[in-house]
Amino acid sequence: MDSLPRIALVGAMGIGKTTALRSLCGDKMISSDVVNLDRASNAKEFTTVGTEFGEIDLGDGERVQVCGCPGQERFSFVRQWILSVSMGIFVMVDVNQPGAVQEASRLLQDVAALEQPPVVLILSARHAAASAVDAFAASLTRAGHGVVPVLQADPRERSQMLDAVGVLASMLSLQGEE
Repeated sequence: MDSLPRIALVGAMGIGKTTALRSLCGDKMISSDVVNLDRASNAKEFTTVGTEFGEIDLGDGERVQVCGCPGQERFSFVRQWILSVSMGIFVMVDVNQPGAVQEASRLLQDVAALEQPPVVLILSARHAAASAVDAFAASLTRAGHGVVPVLQADPRERSQMLDAVGVLASMLSLQGEE
């Protein structure tokens, strides 16, 4: 059996990786959520402590595996493994947050350090004004990450997440033509 192409969802705790995975895959996902014992970092009831897997049928027999990574730094080894076996990455951020550029930069550096870096797309997972998204993207460029596409997508909205998958698929297709 051939392995499926893999897309990873990475970002801070509570940004919506599990929600995005559920939106995309519905019941066809495996969750690793447990009761959150670190309420000082984030007040949410549950948190991801391992890799979450799901599968999307893109039609015409094409399928892709989607993996959500835990956001806590103590699970960075899990994130590194998933990044190393993924062909595309969604870095999920809230561009409205003061530390968003630093968080995205750290994750982009992790991706760039891989032997074969996957294609990256930044998802602004919370609504933001176009000017805030543009300022965020410009800050990433100034930080030395080049031009990284930034899309807004609500992790709760399947159609928005599928649109983002479509953009990432197009980017992967273009990379294959190089």
